[in-house]
Amino acid sequence: MDLHGKAVLVTGASSGVGFAAAEAFARAGADVAVTARSVDGLERAAARVRAQGRRAVVVPADVSDREAVNAMVAKATQELGALHVVCLCAAVVVFGGFDEVEPDDFDRVIDVTFGGPVNVVRAALPELERTGGRIVSVGSLMSKLPLPQLSSYSAAKHAERGFLNTLRVELKAKRSKVEISQLHPGAINTPIWSDMPSANGFLPRKPPEGYSATQVAEELVLLARNPTAERTFGLETQALEFLFNQARPAGDLVLVMINHYFRSGRKVSQSGLTALTEAVGEGISRGGIPFERPSITRTIARVASRVWP
Repeated sequence: MDLHGKAVLVTGASSGVGFAAAEAFARAGADVAVTARSVDGLERAAARVRAQGRRAVVVPADVSDREAVNAMVAKATQELGALHVVCLCAAVVVFGGFDEVEPDDFDRVIDVTFGGPVNVVRAALPELERTGGRIVSVGSLMSKLPLPQLSSYSAAKHAERGFLNTLRVELKAKRSKVEISQLHPGAINTPIWSDMPSANGFLPRKPPEGYSATQVAEELVLLARNPTAERTFGLETQALEFLFNQARPAGDLVLVMINHYFRSGRKVSQSGLTALTEAVGEGISRGGIPFERPSITRTIARVASRVWP
C-alpha cells in the first residue's frame, strides 16, 4: 500500500509509541486522526502531523467506552473522507503482584488493553472493508510469554493476539481484502516507565535499556505498507522468546530473575493509580529508560534495503 494521501487512525496517540506513530505515518504521506484520553497530548501529536504537511484530526476517546469509540471512528472517517489504516497503540498497565492488584484495577487493564482494540476494530471494520484497509497493532513480547508483576497486561496482550489472529483467519476465509499485522517488541523507552500505575506504592526498577519508540513506529508503517501476520521486533526479544518456548527451564529462570529485578525498585510512585482512569499523556514518546537503542536487526535490514533495493 502506498500510504501517500491515505487516512490513518492511531489510538493511544498522546504518548509513547502512538505519539511516534502519528508522526511516522505523516512522514509517509498519510493524513492522521489521533485518539486517546489526553487532549493536550493529542494536540501535540496533531502538531507533529501538520508539521509534515499532512492533515490531522483530534478525536479524544476512551477506547474502553464502546459508544465513545463508535462516535470517534465515525468522526475520524468523516473528517478524513475515508479510513485506510487503523494503528492500535492504546494500552494501560498496573505494576504489582497478582495478589496486590485490586480486582477493579486488574479489570481496567483488560478493558483498555484488550477490550479497546476489540471496540476499535469492531467500529472501523466496515469502513476498512470498503477501502481494503489494514489493521496494525502494537502487540508485545508478553503476548507470547509471561510478564511477572504485570499479569493483567500480559493477560490482555495474550487475549489481543488471540483475537487478532482469529479475526485474520476469518477475514481470509471470507476473501476479505483487509489485512492484519501485529508487531511484538520488548521493552520500549516510553514515559510509562516513569508514570506506571502501581498497586504496591513503588515503581518497578527500570530496564537498563530499551528500544526506540520512533523505530518501533517506523516498523508499524512498514507493516501497513507490506503486511505480515506477526513480527517479533529485535534480536534480544527474539532470544527471550526462544528461551521460553524452546528452553523452558532456562526461560523460567530468566523470568524469575526479571521478577526480582522489577521488585527491587525503591522509587515511590508519585501518581499512584491515576493513569488507569485519568488522561495523563503529555505528548512525548521518549522517557524513563536510561539507555535507548535501536533494533540491530532492523537497522541492518534498513541499510541492506538501501544498498540492494
